[in-house]
Amino acid sequence: AYAELSCDDQDACTADSCDRVTGCGHEARSCDDQDACTTDSCDPATGCGHAEVSCDDDDACTADTCAAATGCGHELLACDDQDACTTDSCDVVKGCGHAGISCDDQDACTTDSCDATTGCANASLSCDDQDACTVDSCDTGKGCLHAALSCDDQDACTADSCDTVKGCVFTAITCDDESACTADSCDPAQGCDHEVISCDDQDACTTDACDAATGCVHA
Repeated sequence: AYAELSCDDQDACTADSCDRVTGCGHEARSCDDQDACTTDSCDPATGCGHAEVSCDDDDACTADTCAAATGCGHELLACDDQDACTTDSCDVVKGCGHAGISCDDQDACTTDSCDATTGCANASLSCDDQDACTVDSCDTGKGCLHAALSCDDQDACTADSCDTVKGCVFTAITCDDESACTADSCDPAQGCDHEVISCDDQDACTTDACDAATGCVHA
């Protein structure tokens, strides 16, 4: 009688066989799973193993992927947030960052703002205070200025004033001193003048005088 020979080498990493001429054979098994995303190995006790490959490149600015045919891939992240009011950047540790931009043009005569689509806008500031008695202007450092309007017309015969709606108003002054004994007039440079009138009637037979209420009297 002939007992069958056992060719089992107790090694899960070999394929055991027996040839009538050469006897037992132990061919190494292939554990290649044709997957570039796994690390193939073989353990004599358990056989083939396929551990997942780590594609982490420790770079927060890449998207790590793995394809069975090509292996690991590291595609740069798009950090563009489509916001014209931010500066986009990427840090290898923190990833994408979006810092707000400054639209301050250092001009106190503009109103600064930012639109997510168009970016910074610097609109001219209106300094109109709706007061006709001020001269409105703007200083790039100080902003709006409202200087009082001068209504002096250099005419001593007018009373100068200002109305917040109409602006300068020039009203003729009255030089009437309520005396019939003076001739009232106005000089633009000096103002009112009250010249004493002459009541001399060229008559030696009268006494000439003047009454403030009635004027010349010839008694």
